[in-house]
This record gives sequence, C-alpha cells and structure tokens, in this order.
Amino acid sequence: MINFTKRRKLWFTISSVLVGLSILTTLIFGFKLGLDFTGGARWTVHFHEEMERTNVENFFEGLELITQDPQIQTAEGGDFLITIESLSDDTLQQISDSMYEEVGAFDQISYRKVDSTIGQSFKKKAVSAIFMALFGIILFVAFAFRKIPKSVNPWRFGAVAIIALFHDVLIILGVFTLLGAFTGVELDLPFITALLATLGFSVNDTIVILDRVRENLRLQKATESFEDSIEKSVQQTLARSINTSVSTLLPLLALLFFGANSIFFFVLALTIGIAVGTYSSIFLAAPLLVSMKVWSDRRD
Repeated sequence: MINFTKRRKLWFTISSVLVGLSILTTLIFGFKLGLDFTGGARWTVHFHEEMERTNVENFFEGLELITQDPQIQTAEGGDFLITIESLSDDTLQQISDSMYEEVGAFDQISYRKVDSTIGQSFKKKAVSAIFMALFGIILFVAFAFRKIPKSVNPWRFGAVAIIALFHDVLIILGVFTLLGAFTGVELDLPFITALLATLGFSVNDTIVILDRVRENLRLQKATESFEDSIEKSVQQTLARSINTSVSTLLPLLALLFFGANSIFFFVLALTIGIAVGTYSSIFLAAPLLVSMKVWSDRRD
C-alpha cells in the first residue's frame, strides 16, 4: 500500500514539473483566444467546385475592406473555415458577395459574428468568474473547517484547496496552449465552462478528504501523529475518490471517442480536468497539510 504523505516530496516534484512546463509553454506560445473573446466573424463555406486554399487566400490578400489578414482553415469535406476581424454587417456582406463572384460559387454552411466589445466583455467576465470562484471556495473551506483543533490553522485547509485548484487550472491551460500552438485549438466560452466544472469537481473531491481529516483529528489518539491522521484520512477516502472519478471519466471517454467533433475539445478539457483534479486531491492537497504543519513547527 502506498504511503501518500511519506512520499510527498515525489508528488510535489511531479506537480512542480507539470506546473512549471505549463507556465513555460504559456509564456512561449501564449493563449490562442477564440471568437468569443477576440470578436469578429466566422464563416464555414463549401464551394460548389473543388477549390484550392491558395485561391481563397489570394482573394483576401488584395481586399481593401479589411486591415488584418483573416485565418483560413480547411475543414472536413473540403469546407473552409474563414475567421475575419470585426466588421459591419454591410461590409461582411460585400466581402461575401465579392468572394462568390471572384473565387467561386459557395454555400454558407454556418456563420457567426461576435462584436469586438462583446468579446472583450466576455474575456473580463471569464477571468472574473474564475477568480470569484477561487475566492468563494477559500472562504467556504475556511468557514466549514473553523472548528478543527487549534493546533491546525483552518486557513490552511482553504489554502491547500486553492493551491490544488491553481495546480489543476495551470495544467489544463498548459495542455491547451500546446494544442493551440500546434493544432489551432482556441480557448472559448465552452472551455471556460469546462474549467469551472473542473474547479467544482476538484474542490468537491478535496473537501471529502479534508472533512475526513477533520474527523480523524477530532478522534486522534495520543499515539498518533498529525501525519498519521492525514494518511489515515487519505486511505479511508481513496476508494471513494477513485470510484467517483472513474464513473465520471467513462462517459466522458465515450463522448471523446464517439461524440460529435463540435464538443471534442470541451470534453477533452473536462477529461483532463477530472483526471488532474483527482490527482491533486489525493497526492497534493492532503500531503501539503502535513508539510505546512512541519514548516510551522520548525518556525515555532
């Protein structure tokens, strides 16, 4: 049987490497924000005759109605995904008519437009939602665990929960930064939804363990150390945490492999988040409590 708290340096090293790589990739490649945050218009068009991508690109190169080069991607079935800057509806209609005449006849499969001011508003609200969720969680955890023994500061429970959540968020962002850099995956509102869902799942798993820690500290025997109580709590909740995660991951994996392409990356974010959240609850949050107690005792 693995002793999770005694091997905490190993878990901390693994987490530090993963978080460090995530931060590094984010600094190098940056976030590839989607239409929800940048604003603009996006067409999916299907030309009646077989069309080369260079023909579409050449059309936009000489277009005076735009100031930024559009993003042109090929999609399934020979469709083209065209993302263009935020313009008026009349200007976008002119561009569409000109492309129909100069490049070739096409059917508009889908069209979506987000005003640039709305995109900026979405960006601010998404960041605010994440930080408000984190702030609310730390207050709730500190309040819920306020009656633990005085030898353990209740704010430490909130702190380890937040550290675990930041750990999860940074790793998911790191993965999607790489996907954005090499495959063009964008961060959009569904991604933020998956991120917030991950926060909820992860903190729920962490609180189950911390609640058992609180109970075991209350019933702690004279022969037991603080580390023994933490380890006992992890072992007692281990099966429950794994069973919950597996039962959640199985339908997600089914959606990942057999679901629609339109929700693939949303499901992928949830899958990564739940896997990483389970890891952080077991291997990071509880061992961190032990380390915090050790550091505090050394200072005293």
